Amino acid sequence: MCRTAQGARTRERAKKERGEREWGKGKVGGAKRTEIGEMVGMTKGMMRRGITVLVVLWGMAGSRMAGVAGAQSLAPFGHVIGSPTAPLEIVEFLDFGCDQCARFNELAFASIHEEFIATGRVRWRSIPFVLGAFRNSAFAAEAAECAAEQNRYLSMHDSLLARRSDWSRFGSSTEALATIAREAGLDGPRFDACVESERMRPRVRAHKTVALSKKIYGTPTFIFPGDRRVLGAVPLAQFRDIVRAELANVKP
Repeated sequence: MCRTAQGARTRERAKKERGEREWGKGKVGGAKRTEIGEMVGMTKGMMRRGITVLVVLWGMAGSRMAGVAGAQSLAPFGHVIGSPTAPLEIVEFLDFGCDQCARFNELAFASIHEEFIATGRVRWRSIPFVLGAFRNSAFAAEAAECAAEQNRYLSMHDSLLARRSDWSRFGSSTEALATIAREAGLDGPRFDACVESERMRPRVRAHKTVALSKKIYGTPTFIFPGDRRVLGAVPLAQFRDIVRAELANVKP
């Protein structure tokens, strides 16, 4: 999972604060504490071996997470992919420079789109925001917003993730992003004018503000109803199971 510097600091601070209070004083039951400890150890081992780890803030954490998002609606933010009347909304926070976001998009999203989004069962809200950890990521986010102005957000989204090395390796990303936009089917001069005007910059900043207000410090982060969250580049089979379970709970 790709993290902001603030997220890393927050995680370490929270770990220190919880350590003595929860683990040392037994606020988590003995059996559950042992189980969680084993899971943490296993997860660390997997991460050392370079295995993508699925983190689901579900069930036990659900009541604690439910209050994180507050009352602010995400409706004004991001880009809806799929039917606006689909019974289930999944929100994804991503950074175009994040390798884990690119991994999920490459290995899982197309199948999720085919099975759930294209069939009208899931409404996917894509909210790109800038973690601050990747070169030219802010410019890529602005480029995606300019693509959305031409109703080409999804094609630009896919191209930006697939071609991160093209726009992130140079001091200036202008030429690379312009090339990607044209190859994604955008009107070139119209795209260039949008980028040069910088009029999408406030929207990109608003996305970061709302992400941080909801305590999102890493990408990809997926939010399901009830503020249940899935973190990281989740394998397709596991993500599909989660979506199916959520759909089974949707009231007709």
